[in-house]
Parts: sequence; C-alpha cells; structure tokens
Amino acid sequence: MTFKGILSDIDGTLYFKCAPVLGTIEAVEILREKGIKLLFFTNTDSKTPKNVYKSLIEYGFKVKEEEIFTPIIALKEFLADKTQAKLYLVTTEEVKEEFQEFHHVKGSEVPDYVIVGDFRDNWDVNRLNEAFKHVIKHNAILLGTQGNKYYLDVFGEPVIDTGSFVRMIANAANVEPMIFGKPSKEYFLQALKKLNLSADDIIVVGDDIETDILGAQNANLRGILVKTGKGQFFNSSEGSIIPHKVIDSFSSLTELL
Repeated sequence: MTFKGILSDIDGTLYFKCAPVLGTIEAVEILREKGIKLLFFTNTDSKTPKNVYKSLIEYGFKVKEEEIFTPIIALKEFLADKTQAKLYLVTTEEVKEEFQEFHHVKGSEVPDYVIVGDFRDNWDVNRLNEAFKHVIKHNAILLGTQGNKYYLDVFGEPVIDTGSFVRMIANAANVEPMIFGKPSKEYFLQALKKLNLSADDIIVVGDDIETDILGAQNANLRGILVKTGKGQFFNSSEGSIIPHKVIDSFSSLTELL
C-alpha cells in the first residue's frame, strides 16, 4: 500500500481513555522518519486548537502545532471575512474565547449566525432552545462545529455529541445546517489542502465508521478503520460502510509501508 500523507483522527485513534494507544507514539515517529506527511484532524470542539495540541504533547506525542486541524480552525476560517457578524454561541467558555473579535448577542439582539458546539461545561437545555428560537424566528444561519452523533468519554461510555444537538435544532426549524467538522466533505478537503497532496496519495485513519470512514469516502479518500476507540465495536457484517482496510491500531500503519 502506498501513501505519502496521513489524515489521522486523534481521540480513539492516537489515545483512548486518557492514555496513548499502545505503540502510537513510536508509530508517529517512524512514519515521520519515512517522510510521510501528517495532519492530525479531530472533531474535538470543547477545546481550543492550542489545547488539543497541548494534550498531545502531554501524552508524549512529538507533533507540531501547525499539524493540528480542528472544527474550530475550520469555523474561524469561514468567519474570517465576516468580522461584523453577530453570533450566538452554544459552546464551552474556552472555545468562546476563540471568537472574541465578534459581537456576541445579548438580550433581544438578533444574531446572524448560531453556532452549536460542545457545551459540556454548562449543560443547559435552555441554551439549545434559545439557539432554536434564533434560527426559526429570526432566520439565523445554523452552524455546527461537527457532526458526531456521540463520543466515548474517558471511561469509554457513550455521550450524546454535537452532531445530535445540531440535527435536532435543524429538524425542528426545518433548515439545513452547515457542518464544519467530520463527516463534512468540505472539512476533509480543507485538511487535504493543508497537506498539499493529491487524494490518491492520502489515507484517512480513524476509529469512527461514520465520521472518519464515510467522511473520507465522501471526499474520495481511502479510509482505514482502527479497532481502537469506537472501532472496537465494528462488525463488518453490519452496516453498509466498508472501510478500505481495517487494522488493529494506528501503530499497524508501519506494517503497510
């Protein structure tokens, strides 16, 4: 199997349950020594990109900050020429700090965009209802940081994720949201552009059959599923999404070179 670059998921692929997956730190170094370009792209939307980077460093991964791509980066690129836009955010306070240059609506003010992300630090359904009202009453454009239905927490337990909340509001307001993370085709294409390689030279590696593998396929990229994180539950006889390849873990990539 030949490839010159890897778009790799992070949580569930490089680390899981607050510990690096066995062999992944060493595998990153081996791949880098072989001249493979790496971009670590994630659906983590509760942290700033800088803190996603810091987490990898703390786990022992030797990565560069510019090798990290998150939905928050993609969203900020979208809003870069819209500095006059008014926002209503359903995110963590940490992520909210990333959008300080924008006007955040208060009281009866009407936003241009409603941004729904991970809001685990203030799990209040009233925030979602306020977002819904802005969309259905004031025609605010609904932006979702990513499309995951659920994630696995530090104990490996399933927790409802951003994509489910975004879809709920979209369904209730009868609108189509813009999604900035996986499985959005545009997110994969943005990541591909950052590696400056052709689609044929790239493989996507991740543990989520829907966001990682289907997302890759929608962008005409090869998706390799790892049997860690969510991938441990993958059953090839169930579902219609067929990965290009299934491997035990990220470290197994060194055997494919």
